[in-house]
Amino acid sequence: MSELPVTWLGLGIFGGGLAGACWLARALPRVGIEAGYAWRVFPYALFGGCLGAKVWAAVETLFEPGGVEFGAVLWSRAGATFYGGLALGALAVVARTWLDGVSLRSLSTAIAPSLALGQAIGRIGCFLVGDDYGVPTDLPWGVAFPNGAPPTTERVHPAQLYEAAWLFGCALLLRRRLGRSRLLIGEYLVLQGAGRFAIELVRTNPPTLGFLTTSQVIALVCLAAGGIGLAAAAESPETGRIRTGLW
Repeated sequence: MSELPVTWLGLGIFGGGLAGACWLARALPRVGIEAGYAWRVFPYALFGGCLGAKVWAAVETLFEPGGVEFGAVLWSRAGATFYGGLALGALAVVARTWLDGVSLRSLSTAIAPSLALGQAIGRIGCFLVGDDYGVPTDLPWGVAFPNGAPPTTERVHPAQLYEAAWLFGCALLLRRRLGRSRLLIGEYLVLQGAGRFAIELVRTNPPTLGFLTTSQVIALVCLAAGGIGLAAAAESPETGRIRTGLW
């Protein structure tokens, strides 16, 4: 097996995870969990997220006629699907918190802003490696990726930066909502799903369900899950709120 190269995408994912863990450490005491617990769950979130993102991207190729070989995507410098990373990373963190007897609701409240921040930084890594860009455009900020994955000499929408900008804004908003929201992870799912659905409109991903891409379908699932969770939280006692205060 050849060595797995260090790429901007890998650095973006690691840097995003590290920044998210730092934010999580700041938030945890506000939900009654020691700050150091952030570094206990960090390896699980990072490894589970990276593995899930790569495996999901590789599995997607199995459904593409004449697509790239599964192993080629799994070990390539590009090709990482966020929703796969979110699913397996979340599963790994849930398993760790269950074993430790830590409140999953409290942890999910503290981790919501960190998820948006980590994803935003990871998207910058996607931009630097030339992966997951948008459709061709004549707009002045269009970018060509001659060494991208796949390469293109046409100027295209820098969809990675659109999503990064949206997610940085979401991270700041969620950070301010910490201590005010009944279900902050629900707000994250709604914001993340809405942004991803809209940005998919300028991406090159092919439709898989009617006129919807796979990412748009999953974005709608996130929107529905977040919305249902928020509606249920609105009917429950205010147990989801925590003390306020500046970071």
